Amino acid sequence: MAEKMPKPISTAEKDTNGNAKTQKEPVVASTPPGPPDGGTKAWLAVFAACLSFLIAWGPSTGFGAFQEHYIDQLLSSHSASDISWIGTVNAFFLISTGVVAGPLFDRGYLLHLMALGHLMVIFGMMMVSLAVEYYQIMLAFGFCVGIGSGLLYVPAIALVNTTFSTKRALAMGFVTCGASVGGVIFPIIFIRLQPRIGYPWTMRVLAFLQLACSCIAMPILLCIPRPPKPASPRRIIHWHAMKEKTFSAYCVANFLIFMAYFVPLFYVPYFASTILGTDRDFGFYVLAALNGASGFGRLGSAIVAQKLGAQNVLLFSVVASTILIFGWTGIRSLGSFFAFAVLLGFFSGILISSNPVVVAHPVVSPTPSVIGTRLGMQWFATSLGVLIGAPIAGAIVTTINADSFINLAVYSGVVMAVGCAFLLVPLNAVWKHDKRRRQDAS
Repeated sequence: MAEKMPKPISTAEKDTNGNAKTQKEPVVASTPPGPPDGGTKAWLAVFAACLSFLIAWGPSTGFGAFQEHYIDQLLSSHSASDISWIGTVNAFFLISTGVVAGPLFDRGYLLHLMALGHLMVIFGMMMVSLAVEYYQIMLAFGFCVGIGSGLLYVPAIALVNTTFSTKRALAMGFVTCGASVGGVIFPIIFIRLQPRIGYPWTMRVLAFLQLACSCIAMPILLCIPRPPKPASPRRIIHWHAMKEKTFSAYCVANFLIFMAYFVPLFYVPYFASTILGTDRDFGFYVLAALNGASGFGRLGSAIVAQKLGAQNVLLFSVVASTILIFGWTGIRSLGSFFAFAVLLGFFSGILISSNPVVVAHPVVSPTPSVIGTRLGMQWFATSLGVLIGAPIAGAIVTTINADSFINLAVYSGVVMAVGCAFLLVPLNAVWKHDKRRRQDAS
């Protein structure tokens, strides 16, 4: 007789009435997928972010062209220092608004930020075309365009950070090149059109250009997947970070470095026309060349930093920029001035693109969860330097002669040199940290 097979043991549980009830399968926590690091939608996001950078940074980096026109014609009753405040207020809001835009991005408001930012930038530029008084241009360009640009800047960076991992540096290089492209085409359009169709319609053409870029970028942003929300959105400020010597010194260094950085951007065309005696077009083309060279610096630093280290590339760019600015004191020919502008643009591009990478180092940001917050705090300190740098330079240029611009160059060079000295504090800590890590690994 065949042996009976034992009954399988039931894993079903019984309720209070003795009826079997189905046992639930254990719930396994799923790990959220990492960034796709490529693909059509990811690179479309890069393209949309690049267009947003063009819209946001074009008016700011091209302000030197507008300032020269304001000094000579539209706002000739105001000093160069007064007019510089318009551009620096714009740049201040462009950088500092990220302190608020970053946490809103973390909470899933990407489309809201992008839509409002594009709308404010376009509306502000249209209002600039109608403005004839100083306060009107300040409100339209300084506040409206500046805040709108700030709503685009940090979300565009954060979008790329959540879309790429190993290819992040390359993708970020392409995105930041949008700022260089904007800095090239805005002055050139102003040069070519302002004498032909007048200042108001030239500004409207620039606004229509921004509108066209928005009409391309926003549909792309609607089609790509939304970035995942973090479990706990980041804090806006870490007050205890200000007690850390390395982070505090890094903020002071960036405050001083960017206080000097925007001075050449604002005064290159004015120097060319007043001291070198060139026509207005040449000064604007030099500004466009400076911004164009900045794009090559941004892309080049993304490649070189992987081998040499972002901290070493950053220090080299600051030292080179300091030497070049001091060299501005002896420039009296068109050739040397053009070379100065191109080299300064190249090294300043490295300076801008290397900064966010250094912030992510464990010495500056102890854990990945605080990188976003500390990046926002660092850029806010930077924006304060941007705000006051060019107006102080404008107060130095009280008379149109070579001595005034020598004083301006010395002021800018000294400020950047002091910033370089403060930069050595966090970089020295970075070098020690990396050395210990290599020793532990061996």
